[in-house]
Amino acid sequence: MYSINPESRWRPLVALLAGCALFAAAACSRSHTVSTSDGKVTYQEKGKDAGTVTVTGKDGKTATLSFNQNKIPDDYPKDVPLYGGVKVLMSQSASDKNERNLMLESSDAADKIAEFYKKELDRNGWKVETTMNTGGLQMFSANKDQRSIMIQITDSGGKRSIMQVLSDKN
Repeated sequence: MYSINPESRWRPLVALLAGCALFAAAACSRSHTVSTSDGKVTYQEKGKDAGTVTVTGKDGKTATLSFNQNKIPDDYPKDVPLYGGVKVLMSQSASDKNERNLMLESSDAADKIAEFYKKELDRNGWKVETTMNTGGLQMFSANKDQRSIMIQITDSGGKRSIMQVLSDKN
């Protein structure tokens, strides 16, 4: 027979309310923390379109998500190629697996963009492992040392969206 633990059924609601309170408060201040019995969530604004969200569990472990609109982070790895002449739509980084995500946009042909990445990844010591091309979507992954990257190029109304996802393997 299935039974609901009354203590745990409220956790999703408490987490949702804490998140809403956090973002509502963030609109009024540059930094804010909401604490619950399960831990705390801190939001810190770092400029007009940038900030971080840090979640700390009651065990003390933390996870951080940083975001930055319209700018590639200064500490983005130099051995990861960046296609020139793109519009930066978004950048994010997460502490888990040292993950970094970029969303870029270009008016160049998808094949030209893909060839650039394959050539430059190889030149920088990356080994392309898998490739996929379905016409409107090109995707490939590459590895170097203990890192992996996935590049996805998608046709999108006359422009190409380029998503780069970089992370540690372990």
